[in-house]
Amino acid sequence: MFHYWEPALYPLLDARSPKTVIEVGAWEGEDTRLLATWAAEHDAMIHVIDPLPRFDTDAFTKEWAGHLQVHRELSLNALASIGPVDMILLDGDHNWYTVFNELQEIDKINDAWPLLAMHDVGWPYGRRDMYYAPDTIPAEYVQPHRKSGMLPFHSALTERGRKPHIFNAEREGGPRNGVLTALEDFLAQTDKDLRLFARPGIGGLGVVVSADDLQDAKLADVVARVHDPEYAVTISPVFATREFGDAKAAPAKPQRQQAGLPARLLRAQRRVRRRLGLAG
Repeated sequence: MFHYWEPALYPLLDARSPKTVIEVGAWEGEDTRLLATWAAEHDAMIHVIDPLPRFDTDAFTKEWAGHLQVHRELSLNALASIGPVDMILLDGDHNWYTVFNELQEIDKINDAWPLLAMHDVGWPYGRRDMYYAPDTIPAEYVQPHRKSGMLPFHSALTERGRKPHIFNAEREGGPRNGVLTALEDFLAQTDKDLRLFARPGIGGLGVVVSADDLQDAKLADVVARVHDPEYAVTISPVFATREFGDAKAAPAKPQRQQAGLPARLLRAQRRVRRRLGLAG
């Protein structure tokens, strides 16, 4: 998620002002360091879930004592022990089984849906499973897979593609395959009234917000600025086109046009802002 901090994650943190945050998937700790620094400045607590973090966890917890706790477990084991939280950054094992069950667990332990930012809703893992450890997942949910790379617009794996060192599903698409598929399946069965927003970039960023939280003017404004409606509709035609309901927000300051930004994207941004009740 490192590339999304300036355009999306910092603004979302500022708008929500969470006191408790979960980060699922820490890898080398780049995002963890940014989160912990933010938490120390805002008197918040970060729970990091990663069974095999590639950084010195003792050094991190010492540097940010009182603001950071590391859980060296699988997410499906750790989430329940942490309990309700205000915000979650989800970037762990990118496969249908893990993500779908993570979302169900989040739904179960939080009466009010936390603000959720999740990585890899776009290519390559939106519609394709990957597995850090296939043997930790029930066999009936594991797609045929091997260590081989991926190329855009090519369903089959290839030796010339990206991420050849990881277990990737041999084909993309179809049931129970990929991060975005897991999210859509979850949204189709939850009783909570949730909205999917998305931003293009490396892997793609999905933001899932409750309809009630969109009543907050500051958060609704940030979500509108983060969201790219054309990208969202491209990746998830059903859930990205749901109505925004009665969510309203105070008029926001007009954004300056970015150099080279296509007119169609500016028009799309204005449409989503109007649907959220925002000016501009």
